[in-house]
Amino acid sequence: MVVNRIHEARCSAHGASQQRARHRHRLLAAAAVLLGIASASAASAADVNLALNHLATGSAPCGSTEGPQRAVNGSTNLGNYDKFCSQASSRWLQVDLGALVTVDSFTIAHAGAGGESSTYNTKAFNIQLSQDGQNWITVVTVSNNTASTSTHTITPTTARYARLNITTPTQNSDTAARIYEFQVNGNGTQPGGSVAVFNRIPMYGIYTSTDPAGYTPPSGVLMWNRGTEFARKLTDAEKALIGDDLRARVTYHAQCDNYDRIGTVFYISMPKNQAPTATTPRVTLQDFITPFSDYWQSTKATYVYNDGDLSSYSDAMSDPDRDIWVGIGSGSNPYGGDPCDSHSGLTTDFKAVGFTYSLDLVSSQTQSVLDRHIDTMLSGSNQTTSQVSASTTTQSVAHTSGDIVLVIGAYGSSNGGEEYSNTTVTVSVNGTQVGSLNTAVNCSDLAQYSPDGNPGIFQNNTGSNPRNWCPGGIIATHYFPLSNLTAGQNVAVSLGIGRKSPYTTDSYYRTSLSLIEH
Repeated sequence: MVVNRIHEARCSAHGASQQRARHRHRLLAAAAVLLGIASASAASAADVNLALNHLATGSAPCGSTEGPQRAVNGSTNLGNYDKFCSQASSRWLQVDLGALVTVDSFTIAHAGAGGESSTYNTKAFNIQLSQDGQNWITVVTVSNNTASTSTHTITPTTARYARLNITTPTQNSDTAARIYEFQVNGNGTQPGGSVAVFNRIPMYGIYTSTDPAGYTPPSGVLMWNRGTEFARKLTDAEKALIGDDLRARVTYHAQCDNYDRIGTVFYISMPKNQAPTATTPRVTLQDFITPFSDYWQSTKATYVYNDGDLSSYSDAMSDPDRDIWVGIGSGSNPYGGDPCDSHSGLTTDFKAVGFTYSLDLVSSQTQSVLDRHIDTMLSGSNQTTSQVSASTTTQSVAHTSGDIVLVIGAYGSSNGGEEYSNTTVTVSVNGTQVGSLNTAVNCSDLAQYSPDGNPGIFQNNTGSNPRNWCPGGIIATHYFPLSNLTAGQNVAVSLGIGRKSPYTTDSYYRTSLSLIEH
């Protein structure tokens, strides 16, 4: 396997790191001016929502798409998966504001603000603040709230962490706490920011042989493979908003194709002023599966995935010395008899698009300059055997430790296809096994977000109806740490897939492998 180096070795000496830090400081200042290019929480001296898009933790959620991050995403209008929900015996939500800031009020959007019955509004709760995450002071106590949106003003207080403790979750006997938004308002310089990479970029047919007629991509966006992949270069101001806690937020906007399709987010690192092509090696950042939905499903026609953790790639993607191209791909299959066929008056252009994607890169911290190097081995490669091998090119390793990163999912919907299976995958590096994973998943809590078909897919996945990925779910990314690399050595990775082969005709294991050196 011939593999290209994605991220060239960069000097990690103290002087070089200082130079990059100074350069990044200048870019952060520029980013605060260029708000038309890079959106959201860049530095601001005004009274703002200090919790927006920051890292949130909390008690066990009701379902995988109702975790703490949903309560700090700035939205309340996307239905059930736009809230934090918890039925734990102790219900709590905590936000790391990223730095010491001055907090002067809180705004909470309860169940009624998200369109649910006001009987589910949080009745009793308290709010605490902390500078270190260990020592807390209680600044708000509420015992009989009925409002759908409540605001609580306090004496300005310096803090880094805010915590909402819910003692009585509803107005009745229901035990689920429902928080659609938890705003922490005040004054402070907010590190990081949000980069809107794509806004409703269309996905055309995977079985077509020509580019979509009459469609021109947005300025600066490259279109590949007949409208199934798109990429654009991040500006310097946008790269300056990338921080250590970098996350990918994908939004699916349903249209004509209501089946489950694989999607992917990737990036390509290029020398300055050189553009990639469709065949330039790229690093897979996140794979995901579309839900069963269509344009006429009301709030469920829009689906926001859980944030994908890209923290391991943040330094490489914010490199001021390289051009960074971020891409999204999938393709769809608008087909005869799809939902568009049952609705009249639709344009040909609309009917040619299965769905669209929006992609945001979200950070709430600054970048600490970790000088990471990334080699790609495989990216979205469709493997059809049970033994997979990949290696880096000669003199690939510049450091003595790192992580092998693996994203793998099985596909094939025919009778006996790998889509309806799960298995164990072993990972070996230079002939020594470094770990293993099982591809089994439980899809039950995602069924409600696939409103247009195939409910049986989501049932009994750990028993008689096995699966290794879920419609509306993210394909897991697996990290295998290495601590015994030798500078200058080659790295060879082999995978053992615990399924008999050959597989059925349409089956394969979509596999991405990379080496993050550090």
